[in-house]
Amino acid sequence: MTTFTPPQQLNAVKNQRIVSLDIAKAICIILVVIGHYVPDNSPDWYVRVHDVIYSFHMPLFMFASGYVYIATKKEVPYGEFLLKKVKRLMVPYFATSALVISIKLATQGGMSVDNPVTVLSFVKMFYQPEAGYFLWFIWALWWMFVLVPFFKTKQSRILLFAMGVLLHFLPSGLTKMFCMHEFSVMLVWFMLGVMAFETEWLHRFLQPFSYTKLGIASLCFVAGECMYMMKCTAIPYFSLILSAIGIWFVIEMSKCICKGWTEVKKGHWLMAVSASSYIIYLFHTTFEGFIKAIVRKLPMDTDVWYIFAPSVIVVVAAGVVVPIVLHRYVLNRFKLTRMLFGL
Repeated sequence: MTTFTPPQQLNAVKNQRIVSLDIAKAICIILVVIGHYVPDNSPDWYVRVHDVIYSFHMPLFMFASGYVYIATKKEVPYGEFLLKKVKRLMVPYFATSALVISIKLATQGGMSVDNPVTVLSFVKMFYQPEAGYFLWFIWALWWMFVLVPFFKTKQSRILLFAMGVLLHFLPSGLTKMFCMHEFSVMLVWFMLGVMAFETEWLHRFLQPFSYTKLGIASLCFVAGECMYMMKCTAIPYFSLILSAIGIWFVIEMSKCICKGWTEVKKGHWLMAVSASSYIIYLFHTTFEGFIKAIVRKLPMDTDVWYIFAPSVIVVVAAGVVVPIVLHRYVLNRFKLTRMLFGL
């Protein structure tokens, strides 16, 4: 026997799920910023934190992208859809790459710069993430949007998910140019997000929050990360399982944060982070780099924990807060910058 759910209630539940993914995206971008700051003198505990973050944070980003794609999918011509993605993804990628390369060329002679560039980098950026390897994500996401619209039915998308699982583990032989290799590895997570919206038993994965599920997800996450740290990775497909558990844990945490919400709470600071997540992703390493260069020149011993920990907080805060300020008060104000950075 099936029960009838009023449309208003369905919309509220769906809205809460999207909000929980926004919160998850905010948590994830903060983890990205932390993960991209690993100085040479990092203590063992910080390296372990870095390893935990890298065990799931980019799969989580891809999962959220796949879920939002299919949840908000509209029937538009393929060319029109791709043009929107060019404006949203690739124009900001090239604009940011050109800007970052220019800044590096202007500053790397007088200060320490990670991953120095040359004038040739302005050419290389058209086929690889020359301004910073972290930009591979944009190329990979672009190829997702190029491919997935060809799979128009649920059954065909399940097949694509299965293909993604195979590509994740099999040596694909795809070139690293245009980040095709990264695309092949991440396809499974994008499609898992699609499946989570379309498949009934996976749909329950994003059902309203419960403390029981949060507790189970937390225990699984801690157990999995402990096994990872102790190199107990002989379990078949361990990396895939660990990433899936990490996704589950963060989403349950996100649902806990937005528990009881029936509409988007724009005032929540995590929603502000989520709204600027793309700009944070594009620019966080630049602002982190400036602060890192300053920290390196300060006359203090950053090897001791009570100096190292505050320096991490300052560097990470710069990578998150400054791009938010840039987004709100500069890039959003002018038509040209809105166009260049996908706003």
